[in-house]
Amino acid sequence: MASSSATADADEAQEEKPTMPEVIEKIGFGPAQIRAAICGGSVWLADGAELLLISSVTKAVAEEWDLSAFVQGAIVTTVFMGILLGNLCSGPGGSHFGRREMIVTSYIGIVVFSVLCSLASNVGWLVLWRFLVGWFIGLGQPAWLAISVEVTPSAHRIAMGGGTQALFCLGEVYSAYLLIIDDPSLLNLHWRTLLQLGAIPSLVMVFLSIFLLAQSPTFLALKGRHQEAVEVLDSFRVQNSAGDFSVDFRLPPSSAPRGSADTMLSLVSRQTKVILGNKLLVPTLVVMFSCFMLNLSYYGCLFAFPQVLPELIDTGAASQLLVGALMELPGQFLGTVMGLTCYRKTGSKFYISLTACFMLLFIIGANNNGRHWIFEGAVYVGYYGIKMMPQVGFVLIYQVANEIYPTEARTTGCALCLAGGRVAAMLGPLIYELTVEMTGTWLSFFLLVAAGCVLNLYLIDFIPETAGALLSDHHDEADDKSVPVPLHGDKVMD
Repeated sequence: MASSSATADADEAQEEKPTMPEVIEKIGFGPAQIRAAICGGSVWLADGAELLLISSVTKAVAEEWDLSAFVQGAIVTTVFMGILLGNLCSGPGGSHFGRREMIVTSYIGIVVFSVLCSLASNVGWLVLWRFLVGWFIGLGQPAWLAISVEVTPSAHRIAMGGGTQALFCLGEVYSAYLLIIDDPSLLNLHWRTLLQLGAIPSLVMVFLSIFLLAQSPTFLALKGRHQEAVEVLDSFRVQNSAGDFSVDFRLPPSSAPRGSADTMLSLVSRQTKVILGNKLLVPTLVVMFSCFMLNLSYYGCLFAFPQVLPELIDTGAASQLLVGALMELPGQFLGTVMGLTCYRKTGSKFYISLTACFMLLFIIGANNNGRHWIFEGAVYVGYYGIKMMPQVGFVLIYQVANEIYPTEARTTGCALCLAGGRVAAMLGPLIYELTVEMTGTWLSFFLLVAAGCVLNLYLIDFIPETAGALLSDHHDEADDKSVPVPLHGDKVMD
């Protein structure tokens, strides 16, 4: 009898405690989140530095080893194949071993295999090392996206996502600077040296992430490591000078029985049932397709522009790659502003519509290049717009890919959506080369992407609105917590 009374008292005490998302809201945004953004969000910086270099040195590699155009595209494709596999592995890996561990491992792998790429003696070894570079890039991204929403108050999640994804642009700027120093025309690049220098940002982040990046408190709670989670939250409170209050929280429903004894197979099985269940199946498919088109419009063009710009611009093609990378920063800012002031679906439709328009403008200008200064201007405006608008999509779509899933399936759900995008990034170079070979012009590639954007525009309404919603710990709570907070006092529309 006494035992039952004690159990009832303990349960009542648990119910009186706030949930972890409520504790995060009380701690607020500050130095703790900024430190996490630098140490963990730099997976995007490493991604940008590596991918621009890999795309830009393709011709130099092909000339050294006398490779066909299709093989050039295939070499870049293997990188995105690796990213795809890394994204898929990051989901269950991050849920089983920890988000932080995936990020640290990602940095280490990028450094090691980028250096091995630069030492490759033939195309076979280069393909293998590049695949592994991609695998380690992909390993860190879903893990960071999960941490970013789990440690950030709801009102700042978009700013956190946009700010860290802006690091991708800085990585591109770093690589573009290396290209300008090596050869502004992009015609005689020293690709081995460039690949080694491109790994420096990842090397720096290895040490910062090991010593400064904290584990996700949400992950610790779900693994039954309650005291460790409280310690992490308390360190956030101290860093943010949030005041003197208890950061103890109500245990999530799934933490006690499952704990760390979950096998990888049972974990994946349970998460798959949540992700592909009746509530989330259609939103998951639509977000995957949205990620597919987002990555095709960005990474397909990332591969295309180093090939196309020398034909359209007499001098300074490498300088235009730098300017294009800088144009992504306003896109990140615009995406962040729209995420803070608009609903997710409204912002997504805005970015998709303008991306299609800029694609068509670039096609018109390039097809008539040299006839009149208006068409030359159209080339530049279209190019800058194509570089800028996908960044709005990266902020909004990737945020939705995190917010629609409960904590127990968030990393895996996000990884699955990102994998949909990585399929497009993987196929982008091959699609470009094949469309050029079949049609005789690269303009057809940009027209194909514009058509895909139009289709994507009509599918966005199938995604639930998540702006301002508190994150749910368990899929049973999704219906209660996924109602978005009205923006600017407006009524939320169904």
